[in-house]
Amino acid sequence: DVLNISYINNITAVSIYNLIGQEIVTKIVNDNLTKVDMSGLAKGTYMVKVTSDNLIKTIKIIKQ
Repeated sequence: DVLNISYINNITAVSIYNLIGQEIVTKIVNDNLTKVDMSGLAKGTYMVKVTSDNLIKTIKIIKQ
């Protein structure tokens, strides 16, 4: 129910989207380590967009 994200550089934001592109959760961060509470989300597949400075990385996660 908790997604842990860490990166070498400073993470500025984390956004979670469902597979049809709707933004579900956005969290503003100013650290290289963050936790996102996913307990309110249904089981399924989500896309997580992690923004760090000028870099954006998108990862796919499956909540069980």
